[in-house]
Amino acid sequence: MSTTSPLPLTPRAESTPTETNQGGTGAAFESSGISLVAFVTALATSLIVFGVQIAVFLLLRNKLARIFKPKTYLVPERERTNPPPATPWNLLFTLMKFDDREIIKKCGLDAYFFLRYLQTLLVIFVPIALIVIPVLVPLNYVGGLGQSVLDDVINKDNVTRIPSGLDTLAWGNVSPKNQSRRWVHLVLAILVIVWVCGVFFAELRVYVKIRQDYLTSAEHRLRASANTVLVSSVPEKWLTEDALRGLFDVFPGGIRNVWLTRDFSKLLEKIHKRDAVHKQLEAAESDLIRETKRRHLKHRAAEEKRNRRASRAKAETKQERAEREKKEDEDALRRAEGPGGLSTGVQDVPHDVSAAVEETNDKFDETDLTDIQEGEVETTPNKKGEIGGFAKVGQGISLGLKKAVGGAGQGIRGGAKAVGGGLEGTGGFELIDGGNRPPSRPATRGSDRVRKVQIADEPKTSFASETPLHTPEGRHAHSPSNSSFKRDGGYAGNTTRKADNIDGMLVKEKTKWYQFWKPPTGSYASPIPQGFEGDEFPWKDNKAKPFWKKLFSSGGDDENSVQYPPSSNFSYSDNEGKIEEQAEWEKWLKPGDRPHHRLPLFEWTPSWFPAFPLIHEKVDTIYWCRTELARLNLEIEEDQEHPERYPIMNSAFIQFNNQVAAHMACQSVTHHVPKRMAPRMVEISPNDVIWDNMAIRWWDEWARCAAVFLFVIGMIILWTFPVAFTASLSQIDALILKYPWLDFLQRNKAVHDVIKAIAGVLPAVVLAILLALVPIILGLLAEFQGSKTGSQKSEVVQVYYFVFLFTQVFLVVSIATGLLQTLAEISGDVTQTPQILARNLPKGANYFFTYMILQALSTSSGHLLQIGTLFVWFILARILDNTARAKWKRNTELPDVTWGSYFPVYTNFACIALIYSVVAPLISIFAIITFSLFWVANRYNMLYVNRFRTDTGGVLYPRAINQTFVGLYVMELCLIGLFFLAEDETGANVCFPQAIVMIVVLGLTALFQLLLNNSFGPLLRYLPITFEDEAVLRDEAFERAQQKRLGLLGDEDDEATALMSGLSTTKSRPSTDIELDNLPRRGASGGSKLGKLKHAGTWAMHGGKKVRAATFGKASDNVRTAALYRKQRRQKDLEAQRAIGDALYGGYHDEIEDLTLEERDTLVRKAFQHYALRARRPTVWIPRDDIGVSDDEIRRTMEFSDNIWISNEGTALDSKVRVVYGRNPPDFSETDLINL
Repeated sequence: MSTTSPLPLTPRAESTPTETNQGGTGAAFESSGISLVAFVTALATSLIVFGVQIAVFLLLRNKLARIFKPKTYLVPERERTNPPPATPWNLLFTLMKFDDREIIKKCGLDAYFFLRYLQTLLVIFVPIALIVIPVLVPLNYVGGLGQSVLDDVINKDNVTRIPSGLDTLAWGNVSPKNQSRRWVHLVLAILVIVWVCGVFFAELRVYVKIRQDYLTSAEHRLRASANTVLVSSVPEKWLTEDALRGLFDVFPGGIRNVWLTRDFSKLLEKIHKRDAVHKQLEAAESDLIRETKRRHLKHRAAEEKRNRRASRAKAETKQERAEREKKEDEDALRRAEGPGGLSTGVQDVPHDVSAAVEETNDKFDETDLTDIQEGEVETTPNKKGEIGGFAKVGQGISLGLKKAVGGAGQGIRGGAKAVGGGLEGTGGFELIDGGNRPPSRPATRGSDRVRKVQIADEPKTSFASETPLHTPEGRHAHSPSNSSFKRDGGYAGNTTRKADNIDGMLVKEKTKWYQFWKPPTGSYASPIPQGFEGDEFPWKDNKAKPFWKKLFSSGGDDENSVQYPPSSNFSYSDNEGKIEEQAEWEKWLKPGDRPHHRLPLFEWTPSWFPAFPLIHEKVDTIYWCRTELARLNLEIEEDQEHPERYPIMNSAFIQFNNQVAAHMACQSVTHHVPKRMAPRMVEISPNDVIWDNMAIRWWDEWARCAAVFLFVIGMIILWTFPVAFTASLSQIDALILKYPWLDFLQRNKAVHDVIKAIAGVLPAVVLAILLALVPIILGLLAEFQGSKTGSQKSEVVQVYYFVFLFTQVFLVVSIATGLLQTLAEISGDVTQTPQILARNLPKGANYFFTYMILQALSTSSGHLLQIGTLFVWFILARILDNTARAKWKRNTELPDVTWGSYFPVYTNFACIALIYSVVAPLISIFAIITFSLFWVANRYNMLYVNRFRTDTGGVLYPRAINQTFVGLYVMELCLIGLFFLAEDETGANVCFPQAIVMIVVLGLTALFQLLLNNSFGPLLRYLPITFEDEAVLRDEAFERAQQKRLGLLGDEDDEATALMSGLSTTKSRPSTDIELDNLPRRGASGGSKLGKLKHAGTWAMHGGKKVRAATFGKASDNVRTAALYRKQRRQKDLEAQRAIGDALYGGYHDEIEDLTLEERDTLVRKAFQHYALRARRPTVWIPRDDIGVSDDEIRRTMEFSDNIWISNEGTALDSKVRVVYGRNPPDFSETDLINL
């Protein structure tokens, strides 16, 4: 049944051998026989667009550095690239010779593998074009059915289309009497398949090698993401520190940190609402101050005009006005960059790493941190507003510099003390280290540990890492024979079950003959985790909720049960007139001129929903936002101090001491029940975690996956109709034949040619607009599905988007109106699939010629010109960016790439090109042009424009290769059908042998892909153990170089470190805990040149931290030296930026390599806390003016509540009442930028 508008060319119902329209086919079918003139017209249009965009790009790229080359100065030094050459040819040469390792270093693995994917496609299609085209094009054309390349030829007698135009060079032009030529098609098709499979095999080998090199590099191994694992679906009885440590300490190196997750859904809702209210208040205050300033300037102009009239003076000239505006602008910039300004409700924010470490150290000295179990209250006195490790500071107004009045909170300093993962101290991700346990609990492997003082780089180790692996004790530490082995500060075996009670490990209950679901009597009992105490778990609420309450609850206790103190000193509803008496704004504005808005009827109403008079209440925006922001700030900070109000969730972050242990933990079968403690993910960056999804239950996630799958299927079906309609727009001649009233379009030849030219471009343009919404929708669906990280979200989007694109851009456009009928035919008889595809797909080649060349020329040049960015900067930004924060974010945030929706576009191009590589060989030329232009455009943007904050580690590349196999399969199916349909002049099928051979090749291709994935599968994500020893040696060399670069090591210290590191691995170690104070003695004991023969495996066992031996005792100087180093680099960066002239804030650094060990450990311990606990009170950053309105607003906010942080430091208004800023926002912290 026909479903859309593309129509058959003939009114006849019967078909002929050259007429394959069965009930309507697609617009791509209608493109068959496209003349060379029409194709050249479409090509010329694309070339004009390409030329104009490239010319504008070359003209502007050296003038607008912020848009076209921000990575030359507005990023940390490690990511910076040298400014590109001024001339186009030198620029192209520079792009081509850029080293691959530099691209990985500056852009990450995702960017590199995307460029490599385009390069791989060029490697595939260049040989195909050089071999297939010279053979098949003459073979198809010579002696073929049609010989007219320039014009369409139609048999007027039977209205049968003879192959013409570019179709004369394709499969369908072979005459029935020349069907023996099909053997050449078969041989070349097999060569193409073998070549593609060989390239993919080589690429996966290279991918594995590059990924392994990157993951085992010293720079990457410094990050917490390298050795941190997210474990989901943890059974309830295993949700304890002792249980998780006792379970995972079987892996080498032991466990460094454990964070248990809590369901902070309610708290996250408050934080999201606070962010929206804060943004609204900031905009309203800025609008009030700017409008007041406008009225002031208007009043001043009127006053000056009256004074000139009274004194009969001349009017102000344009030059005088320009000089005055220039002076006012200079004064505004001076106020923004200089000291001064007011702040109230200040919350202390560590603006750099040194401040964060110093603050943490001060707090650590004042508090004795112990584990706080659920229901307990920490007795350490805390000042109001303390949040975790970063305390709230002083209330009140500070002139110029903020005064830190608040006290110290619960701090964490590296590993200098055993830090308790107390509920009130860390909450959402419970930071758990060993500590003193209540005496009522039995001795377990976690509870009987002795608290020891450790330095940050030497974390507390569990039993598996306390003995070197190369010693007998280490090799058999977990064997049954050593299960009762005990050492100082350590233990062995499971201490919950005793060896003298072996009968307790057996199931004694008699199994009845009909109880088939139970194991036989005498089976081993289910394993008991460490610290197990019957049915009582430290995190379990004994008053369990009924199932239906759990089903509909989103976490957290009932809000009504929490009583919060008053958040403000009075209510605006009662004192509105009194509190605003003699306000500065009243001198220039009426109350009705203040910002107002209407409130939604329900809290769940989306912000974009319109409000209507008489239905929605109208309120003063500033008064309402102050009230809400004060309330939310107070409630959030109160909830952050009491995370025990929120239920524990069944997932945990586990940080290992060794990278190889994390990868081993992910590959091992962890739990004895299916789907428990799974999935496990490694290489998780704290910045990449989607905290909103951490509270989703496993069964909820499964239900969401099913719902999203069905939604995407429905989306694909519904999108078919508009996509098919756009495809029909290209068939102007077919529409004229179908609708006689359109005949006027072909009466005038010039008009007809113009219409045909537009019809050649319009479908691709409309299709691109329709497809632009899809990635956004799929991204929301992937997040709704329950993706825990941005990387996982990208993988989900990649799968769905490729299926969507391949269906809509290829299948629908090729089959179009016959799509549903085709699906019905295929579902009725699957064996007819090759014939159905063979009848429809080959005719669409010409459509994709035009589509690919248009995309290649217009999209590649559009990537370089960045039309969207120019539109945002010069149009939208002037309209929307009215606050200092909005302008600061616009200037300092660089564009990013969503890889999940980026890869499938080019994968789809590759599949289309492969499908037609034998049927229509010319497509290889267009594929080469397409991928070459995209390679150049994307390479430029990734080196000079885009910055990548998170990285999936290149895991999208293997999936893109697997998705490209779809192109091979469809090509093989199409060729099978074409061989079966091929007939000679007598109507007999003469290509049956070729079809059988192609069926065999199809099966071999599927087998090859299966074997390929089975062989490379484990290596695509995880590291083998063979790399660990070499990686540790690289760690040593790198850390020694870093210590020397930071000024922490001299030449003599460097030599001593190398010697001690070598000697420390050759001498046998006693069976004692690895403590840092033992390292110098072990390193100094004995001396031999044999120490240079390092046993790398020993070092791998102990985390590769021996460099600390030579710098022991310098820990107090490390932070200061590193801070001085960063300060010098920051000054250098600022000078370079001023030389370029357009950047204000590129001076912050986020290289983890520049941090000392103490700093890294402190930041890591905070990084995996739940975002809901780390969220700080935002600053209402308003512009500072010269008439006192801004200062007055700050004072009145302070009088209203102490729970609002408002400041006008670093901002001003220029002569045109535009907001300018001269520094980072007051709540900006450099520590937030460090990628851990």
